[in-house]
Amino acid sequence: MVIIRQNIYTLEKDISVEGIDSNIKSAETDGYGAAVDIGTTTIAVGLFSLNTKKHLANITETNLQTRYGADVMMRIMHANMGKAAILHELVVSQIEDMLERASEGICAVHDIKELAVVGNTTMCHLFLDKDLSRMAGTPFTPAYKGSISIFGKDIGFKKYSHLSIYVLPNIAAHIGADAVSVLCSEKLYKSDKIQLAIDIGTSAEILLNNKGKIYACSAAAGPAFEGKSVRCGMKAANGAINGIKISKTTGNIILDVIKQDTPIGICGSGFVDAIAELLKAKVLRENGYLIEYDEAIKNKVNASIAKRLGKNDDGNFFVFYNSLKGDIVLTQKDIRSIQLAKAAIQAGTEILLKKADISLESVNEIKIAGVFGKFIHPKSAIAFGLYPNVDNSRIEFIGNAAGRGAAMALLDKNFRNMAEKYIDKVDHIELADEDAFKSKFLGAMELKKW
Repeated sequence: MVIIRQNIYTLEKDISVEGIDSNIKSAETDGYGAAVDIGTTTIAVGLFSLNTKKHLANITETNLQTRYGADVMMRIMHANMGKAAILHELVVSQIEDMLERASEGICAVHDIKELAVVGNTTMCHLFLDKDLSRMAGTPFTPAYKGSISIFGKDIGFKKYSHLSIYVLPNIAAHIGADAVSVLCSEKLYKSDKIQLAIDIGTSAEILLNNKGKIYACSAAAGPAFEGKSVRCGMKAANGAINGIKISKTTGNIILDVIKQDTPIGICGSGFVDAIAELLKAKVLRENGYLIEYDEAIKNKVNASIAKRLGKNDDGNFFVFYNSLKGDIVLTQKDIRSIQLAKAAIQAGTEILLKKADISLESVNEIKIAGVFGKFIHPKSAIAFGLYPNVDNSRIEFIGNAAGRGAAMALLDKNFRNMAEKYIDKVDHIELADEDAFKSKFLGAMELKKW
């Protein structure tokens, strides 16, 4: 039996200024500004009053560049094959459209004066129309250093050609302005603390502060947790399964569905629950293998659970919901995608800890960033090693810290100075150059606690 529970799920405001000192100096000009977080998979635009610092509107939607690949390496490939201008035009026109919709009924086009932008290094290059040819292979060299201040007209804005645009600095080819934004907004530079931050997105940026010594790396997590590249994946919207429970004794499945009774897909938090629950139900092994029906019966798995296992030309799968419009399933290929992401994050974290010569137990604070990270169930994430197995009091879910940093850069010129200051203090670790990464990655493929 499948039990549907309608979940009155409220997405957080992806970009906000909660916690910002109300006495900070605003931009010199009156009017409105926007903070933009250009993710590989999604773009978030937040509109603010420059005087009151009030967050007025927010829009988040899929990055239209995804039609040219799900990850940064595919975007770089397409850019270097002659599609750079197309990719640039896509992101600029999309942001213009999002700005116009966000400000509808609030202010006129000419009232929006400033834009603060963050993103990974590739997204910033595409936004600024910078050459990506040296980002295609080692030694992965960006086309520019530091922050960029320009006007909208300089990069092809049409309706908003007057905008004063500030793009936060990148750290390295795979550690972008979004990571700088997390670093500064969360103060990951304190000399009296050991802090770890993991920003889970298509690329997972990992930051480690060892009492003022800062390390950073980027792990290729892929877009699975954002609902892309998986069979029944979708973003966290109406109809998405965002929570799953499986009863080992009765075989009943409880599905939490966002704001409606009929599920149409699974979002990131649902996938995390799915992996944890299938492990608990003994139909998914720690090596990532989803067993078949005969194996399940032989191993005395509840018959109601076992009958949901299937196999076709694409491999094994588990059916969570039967529908005339198409069953909602988790496939063996989907599981592998999540395994790869989990392994990359764990191995990257272990490399940074090794570089700093500290253990996970010595870390005072573990911050999980990203909108996705805010809504998953920690027990599920810990069960298969997506999150470190530590006391809950040490883990803090900080939401879209990159977007929040963009808002702070928009509203506080001192924040921009801080970003410029700390990029030179970061020890960037290129995982591809680390001999230990491959072995740690392979070891981290196991779906178990770490």
